[in-house]
Amino acid sequence: MVFFRASQLIDLWLAAAKGVRWAWRTLPGDLLGFMVMRCSGVSRPNRMSEAGDVTALVVEDPRVGRYLDTGFMPIHAQTVGRYVFCRGPMDERVLAHECEHIRQWRRFGPLYLPLYFGLSLVGVLRGRRPYFDNRFEVAARRRAELDT
Repeated sequence: MVFFRASQLIDLWLAAAKGVRWAWRTLPGDLLGFMVMRCSGVSRPNRMSEAGDVTALVVEDPRVGRYLDTGFMPIHAQTVGRYVFCRGPMDERVLAHECEHIRQWRRFGPLYLPLYFGLSLVGVLRGRRPYFDNRFEVAARRRAELDT
């Protein structure tokens, strides 16, 4: 419920400040995604994928493994802004999951990462699984089930 109310407040703020909507929703995540792509040694996305209201810039390249392997758990794919990173070809279910994360980046803008990690921390403190019980991940898994 808090998750839903926070997104409604952000939507109201963005509606009131129309001039900053695009910058809020796009720039922080896309700039970070572009930097990850370039630092991985990849010059451009392999393809663009349309999934409803979302355009994903898909980077399927073994070189992004250097980036994906820096976390605490094995990551098959990860979304940063509109960029989706994967070591190799991605199936439609994984892409649908990652496209939901693009929607989340678009909605929360630069607050997405702090909210994501904050929810994981709350999960750890409550004795839950920080990845599987994270509300962002639950929503992405639900969307992937509906879309595939």
